[in-house]
Parts: sequence; structure tokens; C-alpha cells
Amino acid sequence: MRMDTTRIKMAGIVLAAGAGRRMGGGLGGKLLLPYRSAPLVVHVARKALAVCDLVVAVTGCNAEAVALALRETTSVGLRIAHAPDWREGQARSLRAGLEALALEMAEDIAGALVLLGDQPLVRLETLEALAAVFRDHPRDFVAPRYRGKRGNPVCIPRAWFARVMALEGDAGARPLLDHPDAFLRLVDVMDSGVHRDVDTLEDYHALLRTRKSVPIHGSHPSLVD
Repeated sequence: MRMDTTRIKMAGIVLAAGAGRRMGGGLGGKLLLPYRSAPLVVHVARKALAVCDLVVAVTGCNAEAVALALRETTSVGLRIAHAPDWREGQARSLRAGLEALALEMAEDIAGALVLLGDQPLVRLETLEALAAVFRDHPRDFVAPRYRGKRGNPVCIPRAWFARVMALEGDAGARPLLDHPDAFLRLVDVMDSGVHRDVDTLEDYHALLRTRKSVPIHGSHPSLVD
């Protein structure tokens, strides 16, 4: 019997805690750089809100300014969580996001879509495709693949939250994707944004020259089991 996917709820976690040291200065200001009339991180949060039932943005460096930008320019439904130990790596930010979900009493959340705050070019259609596959397969990891290379964001099933909470370092949830018990569903997309982080000034200048990322090819993405 086919699962009723209308009852499958997915949270979003926007990682917005890093200092952006490769941008220069290490002040964490890169997420607030303007792009099409809004800070970079706001573009990510808005798209997450469009596809997720609940979204938590995790701040760290420059927390007050990032939180203010998010609150002023996004719709209702966005929660802000602070990772006081953000300097210890992305894993700590992920932990803060999952802890915030627990505080929201989100027992009916089947998993979390983890988005990077410096990837504003990931298309809404890509997030919708990932969400659709995850809601059909809520026990599996789901990630996009562009031109043969896995990208971000990644859907993490709830059953793996405890193991995510135990992670350390700056690799995020990547170590879990190679775990022998993990099942990863890759969704082939034509969206270069899944690989485009804004890490340096050169990346930012290239972003400003970008009119749009490449759209998904066709109405249905290719799912590779």
C-alpha cells in the first residue's frame, strides 16, 4: 500500500553560523551581502519556508545581525536558534538546529532538509523535487546530483537525528552518508546552484554576474536508487 505522503512533514535547517573567513576579515558578514535586493541567507530561508513545514535558521558569528535580517525579510514560520559553540564546526550548528526542533515539540517531523546559508542559487524547483522524494521515502537520505557530483542541500531522516547530534567537526552530516546502514537517494537535477557556495570575494562577484542558475530539466527529476 502506498504511503499517504500528505501527512509526511519535513523541517528545514538553514546553517548560518559560520564566520566566512575565506571572504576576508572573518566577521561573518558574507551571509548579509546583498543579492537581488536581499541578503544571501534570506534567499535561502525564503525557499526553505516555501517547501518545509517548519524552518530553523542557526546563527553563530554575527548572530544578532543575521537574525535581524532574517526576521525583517522573511515570512512567519521561521525560528532562530543560536549555536554558542559554532566555532567548533558545522556539526555543532546542526546540533543546535535539531535541538531547536525538539523544543518546538515537532514530534510529527519526519526529517530535516539541511541548507547552507551561502547557497542562494539553489532553485526552488530543486528543493521541491527533494522534498517530494523525501516524502515518498522518509526513512532515506535524499540529496541532489548535478553532472555526476552530489551537492547540497541534504534531507536527513528523523531516525538518524541522534547520530547527527553525536557528530563533531566541520563535515556536517557527510560522514553519515557513507555509513553502511544509510540509504541515499540521489535526485539528478540540472541546477548548478547545488554546488555553488559563496566562500570568497571571487565567488560573490561571480554570483553578481549570474542571471539565473540552470533550471531542472523536464517536469520530473531523475531518481537514482
